[in-house]
Formats: sequence, structure tokens, C-alpha cells
Amino acid sequence: MKQGAFTLIFTIILVLVGVILLLVIGFLWLRKWIQKPDPEYVLNFIAKNPNRSSLTIVKNGKLHINYQGQQLRPLASTVKIILAIEFAQQAATKDIDPSELIDVKDLNRFYIPGTDGGAHQEWLHSLDLLTEGKVPLSEVANGMIAFSSNANTEYLMWRLGLERINSNLEKLQLSMHEEIFPIVSYLLIPYEVAKAHHLDIFDRNQAKKVLSLVKEMSKEAYKNEANRIHAILSQDSDGKYKEQANLAAWHNLGFDQIASRKLVRATTSEYVSIVQKINNTSFFSQEVIDQLQAIMEWPMKNSSNQDRFLHLGGKGGSTAEIVTFALFAEDKQGNKTEIAVFFEDVHGYETVKLSTSLSDFQLAILTNYTEWHEKIASALKGNN
Repeated sequence: MKQGAFTLIFTIILVLVGVILLLVIGFLWLRKWIQKPDPEYVLNFIAKNPNRSSLTIVKNGKLHINYQGQQLRPLASTVKIILAIEFAQQAATKDIDPSELIDVKDLNRFYIPGTDGGAHQEWLHSLDLLTEGKVPLSEVANGMIAFSSNANTEYLMWRLGLERINSNLEKLQLSMHEEIFPIVSYLLIPYEVAKAHHLDIFDRNQAKKVLSLVKEMSKEAYKNEANRIHAILSQDSDGKYKEQANLAAWHNLGFDQIASRKLVRATTSEYVSIVQKINNTSFFSQEVIDQLQAIMEWPMKNSSNQDRFLHLGGKGGSTAEIVTFALFAEDKQGNKTEIAVFFEDVHGYETVKLSTSLSDFQLAILTNYTEWHEKIASALKGNN
């Protein structure tokens, strides 16, 4: 090989190695940036994306920020606050016994592996002791809120009753909040649609037709179908129905995106009003408040939060396209704050960055309110 040709090949190899090295460094830097919490990113995102963001803040009973606060947005798991309220009410009136032991097998009727980000298994692993495979009903509620187990949530929908759960929307004066429906059962709607139209979910073109039919379903039809499947799952003690549904066959074909847009919706204004009722302890009876605080104030298990707050509780939710959270707090000086922030139609790194930064954003507001209220008011000025 001539010296010139060898030099050219060697130069090309060096360039390729350099490009690959730069790509690797860029990827590592981007991953580190995405995973690093940044409250400023959250604020800038809200300011730049009014069509995708809502923020409502109340401080000591006064509304300070209400940015897109009347815009309906999908709630994801933040909707579980309503179930926690119904649980507390039924516990207070003795309609349920929080100490009742529940067989984990009963919860598994509503468990679909690989669809909850590992939340249900994480909750199970957190339990110090299972009494013959059973847990107290109160622990099922804790798993719903602190770990966001969807299986626990749908089990509680079955035990508490969806009609009674939804009756809280009127009691809480939530005129815009959409009716709550099962959050596990809707995952099986494509299977039922495929079965009804004699379509093969394993054929890619037919699977796409199934998803198209699901997308075209009205909100009412979608909700009714989820309720019907919920009734089936409640009796599916051996898991055969879920096995037949073969969720893995179509889970990655785009249903998640369709489902995100059909989730129950409400507003940040409404969710601030909900957590405000919990925080002010005058709307509910003391018996209900005691139950609610036991469920909702899971962040108070953190010693640093105990140093700063008398009360701190809340619930968030997320999908690949949604990030939401509603919280309440009372600091050691007696200042009470309620915050709700919702994002929708977020994608890729946006979802991850918002999810990793949201807690720091809220904590900044709670611990340095004067500075952050000014920052938020300035950033959102003229955009409301």
C-alpha cells in the first residue's frame, strides 16, 4: 500500500474515532443534564409553553398565581387524590375498616405487569411483613398514593365504588372535573375492540386499524368500555382474561399516546381547591382529616421535610406525555401553601426533565416564596 493511501485511511479512521468520541461525550452530557433537577427549567417551560402548561398557587388563603388555571388537562395519577378522599370518608363513617387484611391475590386481579413503571412491585417490596400474603386495607391506600400502584387504585375503585368516588366531584364543587373511570381496565380496550371487529392484533396492519378505532371512540364510549372491563377484571381471580388479552402484542404500537389523550381531565384551579380543603382542615370532619393526613402526607417520612414542615402532602402523575402534581404544605411558622402544576403533550427529554425537576421547583416555592413568587410573576407576565 502506498504511503499516501495509508495516510488517508489513517486520517479517516482518526476522524471517525473523533466523531464517535464527540457523540459519546455529547450523549453523556445530555443524559446528565436531563437527569439533573432544575427548577428554573420548569419555570421557563411554563412561560414558553402556555398551551401545554398550567400553574396555580395559593398562599395563606390568597390566590397568587393562576396561569392557565381553568384549562382542562389530563390528570394521570394525580386523580388518585379523589380516591384518597373517598377512602378517608368511608373509614371515618366505618363503611370500611382500614385494618381489614386484604389478600394480595385480590389486588393482582387488577395488576398488569410492565404498565406502571414498577410501582406495584416497588410497593410490595417496601412492606416489612405480609401476614399470610395479606396487607391492611390502609396499606393498600398508602400504596396507591405514596407508590402510585395502579392495581391498588383499581382495587379501591372496586371496594369503594365508582359512583361514591365520583359523587365527590359535586361535593368538592369541581364543576369542570371529568368523571373518573378505571385506570387499569382501559388498557385492555384495544383487545376488546379487536375481538369485537374480528381483527388480528398480531397482524401489524390490523393492529393499526384497532388503534384507529380506539382513537375514534367518544369519551363516553371509552369510559363505558373501561367500566365494563373493570367488572370482568374484578372476577378474573385466575388471570385468564388478562392472559387472553395479550397486552404485550399491541402495547408498543402507539396506544399509550392515544390513551394519554383520553384520560380524566381537570384544572389546576380545581386541584388547588381540593388540597386547600385538606390543608385548612375545616371542610372535612376531623375524623376524615386524620385519615387523609395518614395517606397523603407520605413526604413527611423524610427527616428533612420534618425539619421544615408541620404538614406536607400531595400526589403526582406521569405518562410519556403527561406530568402533573398537586400538593399542600404548612411550614413551621404556620404558613400554608397549595400548588398544582400540570403539563400535557410533552415528549422525550421534556417529560424526563420536568419529572426530575418538579419536586425542586415546588420545594423552591415552599422554602423561598418571596423570591420565587417574583420570578414566576415576572416570567408569566402578559402570558396569562
